[in-house]
Amino acid sequence: MFGRFHPRVTAHCRGIVALKKACACAAILLVLSLSAPAARLVMDDLGRSVSVPDHVHRVICLTPSITDTVYAIGGSDDIAGITDYTHYPPQAAREKPSVGDLLHPSLEKIASLHPDLAIAVATLNSSETVQGIERIGIPVFLVSDRGLAGLYHSISSIGLAIGREHEAASLIGQLRARERRVRSLAAQAGRGPSVFLVLSLDPCITAGRGAFITELISVAGARPITRDLAQDWLRVSLEAMISRKPDYVLVLKDSPFGLNEMRQRAGWDSFDAVRLGRVIRIDDRLQFPSPVAFDALEDFARQIHALPASSLNLRGTR
Repeated sequence: MFGRFHPRVTAHCRGIVALKKACACAAILLVLSLSAPAARLVMDDLGRSVSVPDHVHRVICLTPSITDTVYAIGGSDDIAGITDYTHYPPQAAREKPSVGDLLHPSLEKIASLHPDLAIAVATLNSSETVQGIERIGIPVFLVSDRGLAGLYHSISSIGLAIGREHEAASLIGQLRARERRVRSLAAQAGRGPSVFLVLSLDPCITAGRGAFITELISVAGARPITRDLAQDWLRVSLEAMISRKPDYVLVLKDSPFGLNEMRQRAGWDSFDAVRLGRVIRIDDRLQFPSPVAFDALEDFARQIHALPASSLNLRGTR
């Protein structure tokens, strides 16, 4: 008899226990809500609303161009991780851990870095990658950096996402000034030479009108013979390119082939430019839709127009 309580007393005790548990849960939720960083909604370049912290401090840059941009607007301390083959700026690969290649980054590595935001390029990073990162609770902000206009817009968007709008606007102003300077000097130099960019000898691969590098070559005052071809990257007939009679053939600085290899390949000596030795190695940074491309743009403009080094001196404004 003494080991049992009246049913009403038992129910009352259970109610008190349940109330205490509810109060404890409410207290935990209150603490978590108070400790959670304040968030804001921002619109990415695909028109998606993305919830990001008011103060972003741990960013995963999912392409090398994003890394270069974040460094350029002063956000290097906020980068938690980068991707393989990030060469610019040179210190990035030394200072930051890699989460793998941009096509298949490691979700486990990304999670282990405890980021509060990942930034990706819509045309490069796969939807599977974006969805996988979002599934582990990390917001993904997408940018589109197609062409110079897209590059400027992506810098502004990244600045918005990480709370560096003023720095981004300042950088855009500096880069636009450098672009105007290159265009002005190219115009003063007169009609530029026609050029053929070769990315592969066999098959013959080049860049068409849609490629970023084709636009920069044009800004510098040269005339790409493939600018009427709509694709970004395409395989072309050697005979068709020979008939366009480029003044110069361009190859990337780190390309495994050059003038000697072209002279040893059947058909290539039909280019006047190859016979005359007019094969120019150009800076591979012209391919990268990020601020570092403007260094290469100025170098190429000097190279193609034989301008003195002092003719373009805006590099220090970056």
